[in-house]
Amino acid sequence: MLSSFHTKIPLRSLVLASALALIVSACGGFPTVDNPAGEPLLPDLVPEPPIDLRVTVEDDRTTVRFSSTLVNVGEGDFILRADRDTGEWLVEQELWYSESGGELIPTEADMVWGGDGHGHWHVRRVVSYRLVPLDENGNPIEEDLGFDTKIGFCFFDHTRQFDFGPVEAVYSVHECGEEDDDQVRMGLSTGWGDVYLFTLPGQSIDITDLPDGNYRLWAEVDAESWFIEETRDNNVTWIDFELTTQEGRRFAGLTDVGPEPGD
Repeated sequence: MLSSFHTKIPLRSLVLASALALIVSACGGFPTVDNPAGEPLLPDLVPEPPIDLRVTVEDDRTTVRFSSTLVNVGEGDFILRADRDTGEWLVEQELWYSESGGELIPTEADMVWGGDGHGHWHVRRVVSYRLVPLDENGNPIEEDLGFDTKIGFCFFDHTRQFDFGPVEAVYSVHECGEEDDDQVRMGLSTGWGDVYLFTLPGQSIDITDLPDGNYRLWAEVDAESWFIEETRDNNVTWIDFELTTQEGRRFAGLTDVGPEPGD
């Protein structure tokens, strides 16, 4: 099975795959990727611990807001293409190979329009966030207290996070498509991250009814196991914070941080 591949591919193969992806992106096409040769250059998706933690009041509801980043630290780009020529969206993962060609892997992922203040298509729940309480020893209790309202990711090369992969962005926000498009292809280059700021809709969890105390905010990539990666061992991270009330105002103070990409 492809999902079992963990082989590290030489750098020259990575450069080849990035060059191929750049050509395809520049042409804006959907190339035939038959008869692949060599090993698949797999992505490795990792969430950064949420940052910019703050409490806000919106329409008489209190929320904890945060910024989030999805990073690709794998040998290959994370590329999804979606087609709805037959009516329903079919989302496939595109895998390039170390020697030549590639293949398309059908997924169960969904496409969703808009929802973050931007008019483009999103892949539903690429990264998800949930809130749980901590016990008196600082250990998480598996009791879900809230979930983010983010509908999905339009992912692209926003920020170069590591000194490997392409120096310039390959995939842009413009590839996330327009509402009447029947084909969309979006990607995240190896070494790059996609950032969603705390100011965007959906980057929050409702805490109106939560008492003061200690909590953990989990971040998980691909909780549904829709996509093929080098490993799933690094798909989860977290931050801990203390929720307090002072003179009628609520505050979230960071107390601990989970693993970072590259750890």
